[in-house]
Order: sequence, then structure tokens, then C-alpha cells
Amino acid sequence: MHLQPLRRTLPGLLKDPFALDLGIEFLHGIIDTPMMRLAFRQMLIGVDASERVYLESLTRTPIDHHALASLPETTLGGAYSRFFTTHGFDPDFHAKVYPDCLEDLERNWVFARFARLHDLHHVMLGIGVTPQEEIALHLFLFVNTRDPVSTVFTTGLPYLAARYLRLRRIWVESRSLVKAARTLPNMFRFPYEEVMAEPLVDLRARVGLPAGGCAAVW
Repeated sequence: MHLQPLRRTLPGLLKDPFALDLGIEFLHGIIDTPMMRLAFRQMLIGVDASERVYLESLTRTPIDHHALASLPETTLGGAYSRFFTTHGFDPDFHAKVYPDCLEDLERNWVFARFARLHDLHHVMLGIGVTPQEEIALHLFLFVNTRDPVSTVFTTGLPYLAARYLRLRRIWVESRSLVKAARTLPNMFRFPYEEVMAEPLVDLRARVGLPAGGCAAVW
């Protein structure tokens, strides 16, 4: 455990749990703790050796964001590219704000895949980026993938609810979302990288989502 990142980031994260730059540094501080190592191993329960090799290969293959920008917006890749443009996101944000995280991502491919898939989950599931929607996504991932970061968010739900959920009772409204998380295949294992050129509506149908994504059931 690296204590300095925790000391620097905790006060700011308590003020703004969605401060991504602070979150990246915070994760650097805890990524090699026994608890986190165990949590990432648990994400691979039920994944055989050949699939692990396959998923690691997908994860270590860079995504060509310039090529995705030329795809129709109806495809997964096109929608993913426009998601970044619409929200002003930078694919290299992690490396720019906290270069030390690159070593963590290189050493731990499960962590690297978790980091890569977060925004792809947003697109695939049709969930936006407001604090309330981020909480909804973490709730989905906690149930569906055993994502350790989403586990932290879920255990902090009483604190988050007091700050963000007064106007949207997400713990009630998200019943359908949790039901979907339980019935859908594990999205950590979904080969996003190989289906970028396929229509998003077809991919949603393939995993059992309605055409509008989770927004249609939430």
C-alpha cells in the first residue's frame, strides 16, 4: 500500500467522490493490497485458462480511437467515439494526470481491463455520466462483474445517497437495473474490442438488453 497517494486524495474524494484524477491516484495507493488482489482474482471466477489468455490479449491490444471516429454512430465503436467527443473525455487521461498508474495497468491486466471497459459499459448499457447515473453503473457492475471499485461505491451508498440521491431514489428506481445485472452475461468478459464495427442495437440484443440499453428498463 502506498500511503502518500491515500493521504493526498482522501480529503478531496470525500468532497467529490467522482473526481477522476484523484480516484486514479487513490487506486494506485491500494492496487497492490492483499484485499484488492483478492478482489481482482474473484473477478476471474469461472473464467478458464484459455479465456483468460484471450481477454488479456484483447486488453493489451491498443484501441485505435481515430479509426473508431470514422465508424457510423450506430455501431459500438462509432457510439464509443462520440461518447468521448460529447463529454470532452480524453482516452489518454489516466496517463496524463497520473503517469505512475501506467505501471499498475501494465502489471495487472485485470485492472487494465476494468479501467478500459468502464466507458464501454457506459455506451453498451446506455447509462449517462451524471453522479446519479455513475452510481447506477457501479451498482450494475457490483452485481454483474464483482468489480472491486464498484464494491467500494456500493458500500458507500448511504454516504452517496445523502449527497446525490435525494431527488432520484436510485435504490428503488434501479431494481430493473439490478435484475438486468443478474440476468445478463458477465460484461467483464464481453469482447468489446472485437465488435466495434457491429451495430450497437444488435450487440445489446445479443446479451439480452433492450435496444435502448438499460435506460429503457431503469
